[in-house]
Amino acid sequence: MQEPQYDVSIIVPVHNREKLIIPCIKSINAQTYDKAKWEVIFVDDGSTDKSVEAIESLIDKKINYRIIKREIPSGNASAPRNEGIKASRAKYVFFLDSDDYIHPELLKNGCEIAFRNDSDIVYFKQQRNARCTTTRPYKIPIVDNADILKHHTMRSLRVFKFFSLRMLKLHNLLFNVNIDVHEDMLFGALALIYASNVSILADKDYYIPVLHDNEHLSKRKQALEKIFSCYIIMLLELYLSDRQLEFKTKFFNALLIRVVEHIRDFCAKNSNYTTLNHIFINLSNLFGIKKELFDLSQIYENEKTLTLCFLSGDFESFYKMSRVSGLKEPLKSLFLDMKKEFEKYKNCQKVWVYNDKIIVVDFVLEDNRIAFDLEYDKNKKELKIWMFCRNNKSFFESSKFKPLEIDQHKLCIFRGDTDKTEIIKNIAKHWEIIFTKGYNV
Repeated sequence: MQEPQYDVSIIVPVHNREKLIIPCIKSINAQTYDKAKWEVIFVDDGSTDKSVEAIESLIDKKINYRIIKREIPSGNASAPRNEGIKASRAKYVFFLDSDDYIHPELLKNGCEIAFRNDSDIVYFKQQRNARCTTTRPYKIPIVDNADILKHHTMRSLRVFKFFSLRMLKLHNLLFNVNIDVHEDMLFGALALIYASNVSILADKDYYIPVLHDNEHLSKRKQALEKIFSCYIIMLLELYLSDRQLEFKTKFFNALLIRVVEHIRDFCAKNSNYTTLNHIFINLSNLFGIKKELFDLSQIYENEKTLTLCFLSGDFESFYKMSRVSGLKEPLKSLFLDMKKEFEKYKNCQKVWVYNDKIIVVDFVLEDNRIAFDLEYDKNKKELKIWMFCRNNKSFFESSKFKPLEIDQHKLCIFRGDTDKTEIIKNIAKHWEIIFTKGYNV
């Protein structure tokens, strides 16, 4: 492999982004890192608009940039990204979608931590929205040498990271052009298997994924079997790798959690029962090949029962526990409305159902996990909302909230009927106070 000419190559796949690419290019132009040390590779995937002209007119001519033109569009982001990898003349490659943008210090700070630690991968904190809901890997501002278990690196497999070009070429890692959905998740996981050192930059939002109504290059509907085939490839790659037992165990259990959550979510969405049963059994058997890697202590507490069902091949029980239909009215309708409303919130981690009878809304405020539990007493026909902090029981001790009742560290902030407008408004009001003023309110 030739000596790198640049520190990093930004690879930008483009397809009909004449207008949407403007913020992306502006953020590239605004990078504070020495322009002589990096390059940009735009890969135009057969655009039929004026995307190429937009790039030429907007890009700072002091930047080292190239435009690779593909005459026939591939239909997804994989082939253009592969073109960028092959064309790169840098030590690292960084993938940037043409409709997103980045912080001015991403390249500067990314190269600093990468060169300091000889990192194979550098994670960058992404701004949270509907396209990015992951928070676990980004709790600590700077991590030089991340652990797959402690720092939850499997929770963020999006490819908006630095990847060592040497590592990619050594292990022949490219995007699978036959997979249109989760192709970035597959690439990210395979790179993680072979990365000797992973670093994390989370002191600010470095990557800003943009929400819009236009189609994303990597956003396609696909058959369930093809979606879950990604996990089969990951697992087989792990089994065949020469990584040490400790790493294999952590990767195995982290991947297991993702698979269980993914199947659970499809069960809850009324997906085809027969197809899911087939996928479930095949994946359960595949994980069973190396069942000695299973460690229940590495599984998230609220996923342990489903995980045990999965490993035992008990799809019927798994399916029943995953179904939202276990939630009875009036909470069932309320749950769907709350999920639609609060998952728009930047700091909302998830809206879910516990034990078929409690609606839970989880928020994240810095390192604190704020929860709202909604419990319904069908005899009294009364709903209660409890507010508390999961990881800090003293969080609300000095607050000026006036709860209707207190149960240990939980505050009851609502007691009444199930008027969805009133309930959503109540939770939103309390969260807004907590978010803007902190706990001392």
